[in-house]
Amino acid sequence: MLIKNLFRYWTYQVFSPGTILREKYESFKALLEYDKAAHEFMASLEDIYYTQKKCDFQTVVKTYEHFAASVLKMVEELLKMCPSNYWSLKDYFKKFDFYIRFMLAPQAFEFSPPFIIEFDKISSFNEAVTGRKAFSLSCLNNELHLPSPNGFVITTNTFHYFLETNDLREPINEQLANLDISDSSSLERTARKIEQLILNATVPEDIDAAVTGAINSLGQNKEVNFRVALRSSAVKEDGKVSFAGQYQTLLNINKEDVLNGYKQVIAGKYSAHALFYRISRGILDDETPMAVLVLEMIDSKTSGVIYTRDIEDPLSDDLLIHSVWGQGGLLVEGEASPDVIRVSKKNPVTIVSTKIATKLKQMVLEPETQTQTIDTDQDKRNLLSLDEPSVLTLARWGISLEAHFNQPQDVEWCQNKFGKLFILQSRPLNLHPGAIQNNEKQVRITENKIINTIICSGGEMVSPGTGSGPVYRLEHLSQALHIPDGSVVVVRHALPQFVIAINKMTAIIIGTGSRASHFSSIAREYGVPAIVNVGNGFDDLVQGSHVTVDADRCIVYEGTVKSLLERTTSKENFFKDSSFMVKLQYVINFCAKLKLTDPESDSFVPEACRSLHDIIRFVHETAVKEMFLIGDRKGGRKKGAKKLISDIPMLFYVLDVGQGIKAGQMNEKILRPKDIASIPMKAVLEGLSNPGICWSETTHFDWEEYDRIVMAGGIISADSSMFGSYAVLSKEYLNVNFRFGYHFVILDTICSSSKKDNYILFRFSGGGGSPAGRFLRANFIKEILTRLGFMVEITSDLIDAEFKNGSLKTMKETLDMTGRLLGATKLMDMYLKENTELEFLIDDFMNGQYDFRSAVDKG
Repeated sequence: MLIKNLFRYWTYQVFSPGTILREKYESFKALLEYDKAAHEFMASLEDIYYTQKKCDFQTVVKTYEHFAASVLKMVEELLKMCPSNYWSLKDYFKKFDFYIRFMLAPQAFEFSPPFIIEFDKISSFNEAVTGRKAFSLSCLNNELHLPSPNGFVITTNTFHYFLETNDLREPINEQLANLDISDSSSLERTARKIEQLILNATVPEDIDAAVTGAINSLGQNKEVNFRVALRSSAVKEDGKVSFAGQYQTLLNINKEDVLNGYKQVIAGKYSAHALFYRISRGILDDETPMAVLVLEMIDSKTSGVIYTRDIEDPLSDDLLIHSVWGQGGLLVEGEASPDVIRVSKKNPVTIVSTKIATKLKQMVLEPETQTQTIDTDQDKRNLLSLDEPSVLTLARWGISLEAHFNQPQDVEWCQNKFGKLFILQSRPLNLHPGAIQNNEKQVRITENKIINTIICSGGEMVSPGTGSGPVYRLEHLSQALHIPDGSVVVVRHALPQFVIAINKMTAIIIGTGSRASHFSSIAREYGVPAIVNVGNGFDDLVQGSHVTVDADRCIVYEGTVKSLLERTTSKENFFKDSSFMVKLQYVINFCAKLKLTDPESDSFVPEACRSLHDIIRFVHETAVKEMFLIGDRKGGRKKGAKKLISDIPMLFYVLDVGQGIKAGQMNEKILRPKDIASIPMKAVLEGLSNPGICWSETTHFDWEEYDRIVMAGGIISADSSMFGSYAVLSKEYLNVNFRFGYHFVILDTICSSSKKDNYILFRFSGGGGSPAGRFLRANFIKEILTRLGFMVEITSDLIDAEFKNGSLKTMKETLDMTGRLLGATKLMDMYLKENTELEFLIDDFMNGQYDFRSAVDKG
């Protein structure tokens, strides 16, 4: 709309009506449209990078493709305007585009056999083929001779082959590119669409044959009702990032349903919570291809989890064995409290302590529904679910696994009806750094000073730390994405799917569950303080009431306890060093870095371009000069273009398209503000010339250190076209491109006696300061424009604003204030600091102060 308005009053009568000039004019219009689009897409990329916005990498890929297409179109339109020059621009574009696309390209992958690998051969391959879970389980079976169920793995090669033969990769990437994980409807809709794509796809015949052959071989000499378990084994799963409970496990599957089960497991890679977890950790989709581990189903008498380190006291020498009756699903899903048996690793033949839980429910196998939750027999509810010899055997295994992997382990195990124990998986026990810090003296001192009422006490620490905020009682999974930011979540059972709200939680209080559940692992990974099995006061936590959670001592206080919050350690920012950010930084360097800054320099040539932003800058500067100035860089004016100079160090090139210049000055080459008849241009100049705006050099701020182009107050010589601003004007219309060194402003307006026709469109982008300084200035401008009555959108440091339907008086006043705003913020990004209180500066501006350098320095 903005560019169309530019040419509303700009007719061919301004220029010679020759064919060549008309074509140049059309190319210039198109170039400006592509320039606008390129800046929008570049701002989106910068916004993702500088704000560490959590999105799938396909969003970056898609945004870049639009960005690159816009830049290429700019180059092509410039070459139409100047067919004898600048052809090397295309070569530089192709070079930068190649570098960037190389980084954007997915990892190379195999989709040829082997499609399945038998369990005892898995360790001969690598994690990229088998996934981490299958590889680790096979290694501990072969190298430590620990028993595990027999089976095979359906490889990542199979996953890639399945996607390729069904042409699923492109539609999946399209869905991921449009995903917003902060929007519950977008998350659920995307997950549902991708899952349906996979479930509706056909398993290729060679995969069918390989899996069917493997399952038949596994079932030989077994009972008629032979069943298996299908467990996810994605690359990166069960490592430093656990993906605990995020992927799919299917139990008690008959052999006829294995292929359908396989599709369910790989579809689970794209469930809403799995997408949220992966993307929020900065992991790319192509980094987590899915293998599927197929194991004989064990009809378990008892199941559980070993932690080879006590998460509550990591410096102790004890390991903990968690145990429940039946299958382990209720334990890892956080729906049951287990028996907890503590064994010393220094003396693993002695049980240190035993804590027996009341086990009201248990999960058992059921032929029709796979599994079923039933009431535990009355005489077993308070009975220890694991005998002493089995406890000591598991303890020895846990010690061996920790030594083998050289780090604490989180081990899933089960025991069949005949008492035989099996290892089902072993992964790193990821401890939050805060768990290692243990300062009992400080805790005692703090405790003595706390006067707040205790609401809850007792239970077990799941994840250490302190959090404070309003209580949000979470009753259903559907409520998870509606949790307000900064909430203390209170829930009966903590499901792994709650990860979709983990960033909104300052702490979580869990009524019943276990420190060994999947969600407990997630809470520790994200550094969210958590308590489980609260002893007293759980039902006294009132929705909306403000509380403070001390997870280390399992106490919940009424109100805010500042002394506790002062010793809270900051959460680890694992996103900043993720593969997502590493790749994006490379992309940003070739997209958004700007080195070509001085159009007056001899080095302002295509050969000096080092990024696509440099190409944009060169093309825009060259195109504007081509339309307004004669071809020589130092030269004069096109027919109809006039110089406008004033007392402020800014230079305008002006094209009058109808009564914008006073009649007696039409033949003058140089104009003064008094010669302007354009209503909007006069109002803007009035604002820029406000005596409160400082254009002179200041002694307390070293502009030279920041910007070589500065002469006075951040502005260079008025004769330099480096700061040439280009205006098209009439009596009631104005379109002006302002240049203030490293940032650009486009203002497009009609200012007349007809309210319904009046509008102001405003665009602001760029700057020479730090990213933080540019964002602060952008937010300052946004708030001022909002107070002036504009509708404002901001992306990174790109601002788009619109003001509509003002009276003539209001329009002139608003344009005057807009001019003042431009003068006041000309180099604000250079001196704003991260701790600057913008609200005070905004109030000062509205009260007539337009120079903030001294105020910021004092602050």
